Amino acid sequence: MYQRDRESVPNVRMVLAGVAMAFVVAAASNAGPPVDCGPDDTGRRCEPTVCDGAGTTCVPTCIRHDPFSGSNTILACSCSGETSCHAEIAPGSPLGCVVPEDGTGTVHLPPSGCAYISPIGDTMRIVDGLPIGSTVECAPTHHNFLCGLNSVCSFAVPSGPICYAPGGSLGGEKSCANSTLNWQMQGTGAYAAYSRILNIPVDIEIHAAPRTPGNPFQSFNTDMSRMFGQILGDPDFDLLRVVAGTDFGLPSPGHTTLTQLPGSQWAVDSFFDITYRIDFVGKAGGPFSGRSGSTTGTIRISTGGGPRCVSSCFPGFECRQTVTVNPNGTYDVCCECVSIPCEPEPDGSACKLAMCGPFRSCTPRCLTLNPGTDQVFVTDCTCREQGECSAVQIHPGATACVQPNDFTGTVHLPPTACDYRSANYQPMQIIDGLPPFSTIDCMPTHFNFSCAANAVCSFATPIGPICYAPGGSLGGEKSCANSTLNLVMQGTGAMGAFNRNINVPIAFEVHTAPRVLFSAEQGFNTDMFRFFGQITGDPDFDLLRFVAGTDFGLPSPGHTTLTQLPGGNWAVDSFFDVTYRIDFVGRPGGSLSGRSGSTTGVVRLATGGGVACEGMCPPGYTCFKQLTVNPSGTITYCCDCITDCVCRGDMNGDTKLNGKDIQQFVDCWVNYFGGYIDAPCVCADMDSDGVLSDTDVNLFATKLLTDPDNLCP
Repeated sequence: MYQRDRESVPNVRMVLAGVAMAFVVAAASNAGPPVDCGPDDTGRRCEPTVCDGAGTTCVPTCIRHDPFSGSNTILACSCSGETSCHAEIAPGSPLGCVVPEDGTGTVHLPPSGCAYISPIGDTMRIVDGLPIGSTVECAPTHHNFLCGLNSVCSFAVPSGPICYAPGGSLGGEKSCANSTLNWQMQGTGAYAAYSRILNIPVDIEIHAAPRTPGNPFQSFNTDMSRMFGQILGDPDFDLLRVVAGTDFGLPSPGHTTLTQLPGSQWAVDSFFDITYRIDFVGKAGGPFSGRSGSTTGTIRISTGGGPRCVSSCFPGFECRQTVTVNPNGTYDVCCECVSIPCEPEPDGSACKLAMCGPFRSCTPRCLTLNPGTDQVFVTDCTCREQGECSAVQIHPGATACVQPNDFTGTVHLPPTACDYRSANYQPMQIIDGLPPFSTIDCMPTHFNFSCAANAVCSFATPIGPICYAPGGSLGGEKSCANSTLNLVMQGTGAMGAFNRNINVPIAFEVHTAPRVLFSAEQGFNTDMFRFFGQITGDPDFDLLRFVAGTDFGLPSPGHTTLTQLPGGNWAVDSFFDVTYRIDFVGRPGGSLSGRSGSTTGVVRLATGGGVACEGMCPPGYTCFKQLTVNPSGTITYCCDCITDCVCRGDMNGDTKLNGKDIQQFVDCWVNYFGGYIDAPCVCADMDSDGVLSDTDVNLFATKLLTDPDNLCP
């Protein structure tokens, strides 16, 4: 047998390794330079490339859009996962949509001169009523929008060229227009030979969410509220009808983005996801003779087709879209993952989910209340520890309360222009006397206040329109009034079929603590002293009685805050934690026949939108609420932990500010590096702003040198 020389083995291995290396070098030289992740020569796609990391591909990050032609050019790409933040050319209209500025700082829908079409290959279709496997595909173009009265409009359209008015289901504006729905119709299956172009007159109503006119970039939700069109007596159809719109039970939401261009023009990128219904009755002797049907489907129609940022980022980051408008009217949309800042959401509904660090979260620091609508918006956020001082809305479910100025320097309860409702949507309940596990939930509204003497009043009410007098259990004033307690009643359990809406006449007396008249902000305790009302001879109740009030042994304390608004009117934030008793006797033959009972419970009745500061602060600090009345009539409430010190500058606690405090003050100031002030140093915060600064040094020196006795406070 042949035996290999062992000494030759290493030499052979070296030779083979050299040959293999030569092949690798040759292959690399023949392959050319590596392909970078970037746009191809046409700018229509990113170059295919093998990116580092599993599951990553070369995707667009910046796209230039020409709103006049609807064309898009990819400017930059990067290696990223398909679910990571990147730019995408919106499927849909290849048509541009540019609308001239009309002097209102925005674009009102529908955009005149533009057309909405569907993505290529996506059509409206007729299916029902045709042979199995057959359809009529209808490629839509929705265009020719004209301002005018139409059959579907739910409101009176203003006269002239204005089709829109404030309001609508999204709270911004609503608009009506006449239009044309062009269909390029092509049959399939048994109707493969059918081909036709048809124009259908269509009336529409569009609702839009609020936006800020004048902003160069406006993005808002929209809704095709109503859409209706039909033709009669056509050669192919006795009836061909198209219906869509959320108000017709066919949800059709959408979104619109407006970008301001040079030359006082606006680029419009708008779409609707329309749920439609097509009804048809074939014409005798035509291709659909003897056929009829009703087909429902969904299709996206859009105009503009600008790029947008899609997908997501790692927790704590958001997919940020940056829009840059170029001098020639094109604009660039670039997308990148950026750290989420601790700031309010664009709609002011909450703070963003920013990453604030361990045991910290992004929480509301300031809330702004519109007392005319009771809407509350988050206007400032900050990173704070869990449970730390922050601004919260109290008693949601209450309604707005603005009381006219009567020039007495305050508001006397009850506020006649307002309603008290259940805070947090908590009902009053009837339980006792009902079958086990059953209740009758009574959602209360206390309203219709009128000044008058009544059966429960403990004092002689002044004559005339004045319901109040000095005194009462809280030492301020007392007042009496008649009112109505509206109850939306719904049974549960065995009483699930019970449903009523009942008004109960109520007489009541309110006591309030003293307040400083004519002060711009007045806060004082209140008490529902007496509260009584009943009905008899009702179809369901021989007796239904409501009793509450501290003087009846049912404690019902409360609090009221009054804030004077520009113009003199008062914003009222008022509540009572009412302990109530409901007594009932069922009517023979009624749904509660043979039943009776007495149920006691507690419910908060509130009016106005209250904001409170809640949470803890470090030792030496207190959670403080600062109120600012804005020129618009809104009220901003901000909550901060401020130093809680009885005597500013008294560092050793001897109730004096003198030379004995200097060394400790200097030590605190020198060793302070930001953040909360250590508890032993809180009294060095001379201006109570929560930080130590040069201002505190100057104030400390001034007080030390100029205060004649240096006593505290």
